Amino acid sequence: MEFVIIATVVLVLAMCLGADFVIVSIMLIVFLVVLLLVIFSFFVYSAVKLTGTKSVKGKFVRFGRAEGKKFDTAFYKVSDSEYPNVFPCEVVMRSKIYIPDKVCRLRYDGKRNEVFDLNAVCCVIFGLVLSIVSAVMMIFFLLTVIGVN
Repeated sequence: MEFVIIATVVLVLAMCLGADFVIVSIMLIVFLVVLLLVIFSFFVYSAVKLTGTKSVKGKFVRFGRAEGKKFDTAFYKVSDSEYPNVFPCEVVMRSKIYIPDKVCRLRYDGKRNEVFDLNAVCCVIFGLVLSIVSAVMMIFFLLTVIGVN
């Protein structure tokens, strides 16, 4: 929501200062392309982190806030130790995804003592694919708008 307000203020200021609407639109598209590339970079980083993990079996234990995190996450018990999930816990499908005492396959990151559950792995894979597709589409749209053949 804040992004829409900021974009509107920038658009109105640019128009008041005499900027052409096409230039402002192109600047907005460039900003969105950069934002999508940053999101893609996050998912690449997560995928690289995911490749350095090992497969373990664990059980969902509880929800809580991991040390140094600003969000609630799921905690899993793996061989008598609790580890937080890398990503925030799902809110909408909570009862379907996090089933207590059900053994599930996890990816353990030994460097950070965190796990990737199936939900986190799916988020990384789909986020990687969707963010790169979106960025490429926006780049082609930008090139079409500015008239590059």
